Amino acid sequence: MKNVVIVCGHPDLSASLANKTILDEISAQCPQAEVRKLCELYPDYQFDIKAEQAALEKADVIIFQYPMNWYGVPGLLKLYIDKVMEHGWAYGSQGTALEGKTFLISLTTGVPDAGFSAKGFVGHTVEELTFPVVKFAEMTKMDCKKIFYSCGMMCVPGVTTDEQKAALIDKAKKHAADVVECLKAL
Repeated sequence: MKNVVIVCGHPDLSASLANKTILDEISAQCPQAEVRKLCELYPDYQFDIKAEQAALEKADVIIFQYPMNWYGVPGLLKLYIDKVMEHGWAYGSQGTALEGKTFLISLTTGVPDAGFSAKGFVGHTVEELTFPVVKFAEMTKMDCKKIFYSCGMMCVPGVTTDEQKAALIDKAKKHAADVVECLKAL
């Protein structure tokens, strides 16, 4: 399998059921994949830009794993993109460090599937809302192969029942299996 780097943009992975399960499952099935949990590496949001760039440079496949927050990426991941993806390194006339790499988006949402349509609660599809991330990949000359998403993945402590948690875990495991299947096919 190719060199895979997963950038986890969840701001508090310790409070996550879905994203944590997805990462654990991918890691179990692809132990060679490097998982960069930004919330643990940089709790102060002060990135080691050179270390992050080095990790991405050695990757053949880059995956962004995150929960959709307010119809976009969490602030931690947005700041990562702003700081790490420097002009002259990731893009621009001299910036070709990511060119040709495979890019996958793997995300979860709290809103159920039915909310993501022109007539749904959100009024847009998940694909429409991931446009900025897809455009980022295009600008850095990565090949965005696929968007994996699972909707309705919210787990509220004290509200979500054990049965609902079990269903969320099953759904997260299926999500991870789909990502792994894609990785194996690359």
